[in-house]
Amino acid sequence: MATYNIQVLNNSGFAKSYVVFMEPPVVTSSGGQPVIFPNAWATFTSILPNGYDSVTYTDTTYACWSTTPDTLAPGVVLTSGGSALVDTAQNSSAPFIAGPPTGFGAVTSGVAMSGSFSIVANGDFTADNGYVFGMAKPGQTPIPTPVATFLAQPNDTFNITPVVQFYVSDGSYTPGQVIDITAISTNIQAINFTGLPQTTATVVQAANGEFSVVYS
Repeated sequence: MATYNIQVLNNSGFAKSYVVFMEPPVVTSSGGQPVIFPNAWATFTSILPNGYDSVTYTDTTYACWSTTPDTLAPGVVLTSGGSALVDTAQNSSAPFIAGPPTGFGAVTSGVAMSGSFSIVANGDFTADNGYVFGMAKPGQTPIPTPVATFLAQPNDTFNITPVVQFYVSDGSYTPGQVIDITAISTNIQAINFTGLPQTTATVVQAANGEFSVVYS
């Protein structure tokens, strides 16, 4: 199992908050192509000068569902719903049941595309129900945190392929909050462990506000 550590060191000279989010997964479906939104994964609040915090990433992956009272858009925080443990190595598939009760049925293997998992939706809901599907990862609490979400569509199968790349930016966010990448600070640090033997990335914000990353 791949395990990566992401550390954020605040050398800016000011108390700062930070957010870690992931590159959205590749999502395909047989119906309309959904818009994929990244969600705040790990958040570090008010780190003092010369302070730091960290989060650990593993291959553990969850299919997740939630609801939104209005529409899925930047700033929305997904605070309720459910998840199902899936395995991209086993090409897991999770059926969604609108219910009631609402949630995922039994997860099966060998259904999704290679290196992916899928969410299978029946025709027991409509757009008015406001259901949201996505991918969640273990983060800073025992409840998996959504890292990418999209509006659910009935009678469709969504194949979700994770992309293991991360980003760090300063700013105050809530875990699960939908992020508008175009509106976030233009000063973003990308983290990519692909092809690297190192498993720890230390992101440093310097006194001029710029970010840099060191792998170790």
